[in-house]
Amino acid sequence: MTDEDLVRRFVSDGLSDAVDVLLRRHQDRVLGLAYRILGNRADALDASQEVFVAVFRKAASFRHQSAFTTWLYRLTVNACNDHARRRSRLPQPVEAVDVAPGGPQGTGSAGSDAISGADDRIAIAGAIATLPLEQRTAVVMRDLLGLSYEEIAEATGSAVGTVKSRISRARGALAGGLREPGPQPAPEQPEQAPEHQPELERKPGKEPAHRTARLSRRKP
Repeated sequence: MTDEDLVRRFVSDGLSDAVDVLLRRHQDRVLGLAYRILGNRADALDASQEVFVAVFRKAASFRHQSAFTTWLYRLTVNACNDHARRRSRLPQPVEAVDVAPGGPQGTGSAGSDAISGADDRIAIAGAIATLPLEQRTAVVMRDLLGLSYEEIAEATGSAVGTVKSRISRARGALAGGLREPGPQPAPEQPEQAPEHQPELERKPGKEPAHRTARLSRRKP
């Protein structure tokens, strides 16, 4: 049965088993999105629990005008926003975010190399944590989950243009935060004038007259 069929069955027949199937089918997705937005597993678990409760309570409000997953994403985003506001701060990530390579904005082998390894995942998680919540949510849904701009707009209750702007700004901030400083060129050494060269560098037979005179006075 499709997600939408399970929702209809729960609403019409009151069978909680239908919602249980939905939750088992999508619990990892909900937790993954909440974790990527909030950056902390404990906070993500709390927000996910709120989403699961909301599915039970609000299933009748699902109008079947979009995919069930889009509606589920919207519940997740709202729960994360509410959780962040209640805490009056954005939790800092304590674990690496697993980034799946080859997403819609992937850059081939170079992009895979750039985000491979635990150190890189921690760096990405730390950079994402610095983004404003709205930018963070949009770029996570686009670049990590592979959602379309339209799906993100519907899930966040924003216009498509607003979503694109947030993602563009988030990508720019992430690129600046993850860019490694390049090697600095060595400062040029000023050339020494001939008159300041050490005497050891002078060619034989070119000693100054005063030097020759001083040596000749030492002869008995």
